[in-house]
Amino acid sequence: MRAALLERFGSSPRPGEVEEPVSADGEALVAVRLGALNPVDIKVASGSFYGRAPSLPYVPGSEGMGVVRTSQRLEAGTRVRFGASRPGALAKLVAVPEESLVVVPDAVEDAFAAGIGIAGLAAWGSLRAARLQAGERVLILGATGMVGRLATQLARILGAGRVVAAARDTASFGTLPDALAPDGLVALDARGREEIAEAITEAAGGQVDVIVDPLWASPAMAALMAAAPRARLVNLGDSAGASLELTSSLLRSKSLALIGYTNFALSNAEQRSGIEDLLEHAGAGKLSLASDVIPLDEVAGAWERQAASPHRKLLVAMTRSSL
Repeated sequence: MRAALLERFGSSPRPGEVEEPVSADGEALVAVRLGALNPVDIKVASGSFYGRAPSLPYVPGSEGMGVVRTSQRLEAGTRVRFGASRPGALAKLVAVPEESLVVVPDAVEDAFAAGIGIAGLAAWGSLRAARLQAGERVLILGATGMVGRLATQLARILGAGRVVAAARDTASFGTLPDALAPDGLVALDARGREEIAEAITEAAGGQVDVIVDPLWASPAMAALMAAAPRARLVNLGDSAGASLELTSSLLRSKSLALIGYTNFALSNAEQRSGIEDLLEHAGAGKLSLASDVIPLDEVAGAWERQAASPHRKLLVAMTRSSL
């Protein structure tokens, strides 16, 4: 069957042929419509990911959507979102654990279902870990990335009093509907941390209570300087740097809470619950996902776009009808 194949670490996948999977006990077979690209796929393909490296060659892809071909739980033809699969999601047919399949409501488009999982769970899980309360001020760092854009929308859905988006380039937020757009924008530019902290406080109308942080390093420090007493910072990445110079006096004087987050810590039940929540919000028109669909023949170019952080969800079509 047709699939994207990565033959050496550090390279881009190319279209190829692999054997069709045979479902084992507890697995369903899913005919894939769209496979999603994610930053974690690029990291795994580098050969230096902290998890176990796959054996070469392999089919990449950590999530996607399709229709059930065979299942002990669901009818054939049911639209489903899936995560971990055998082989990876960039294949025409995959074997997926039955318990991890999530049925896609009729009101939700294929592209949203295919690409919402990893980024959406990170946004959903971060705000859940922060125990966001209605009316609180929320700051989203790295807000033009997929996690940041979704966290900005979800914070509003969950009742935040004011949502501020901070990123190097805030122009892309003009593409969001007013009902989903942030209340304030802060550029993470060459200004010092003190100036950025002042800009955050001004945009938020006061000190912030919750910080969603995929950046760490200097942006996180500026955010903590703008934090309210008992604020919570949830960190889920370090794309701005692996180290943070945080003084004990700042941490103690505000009784700040630093919370680490990863999707890998979620149980199957928690992941399924999160995906179902996200799909429900999308079906109600409350959550959007900017995406581009690329044919399998152009997967190498899509891979290079993903490595350059496109600020859009890139989806690879495994069937012509999905283009």
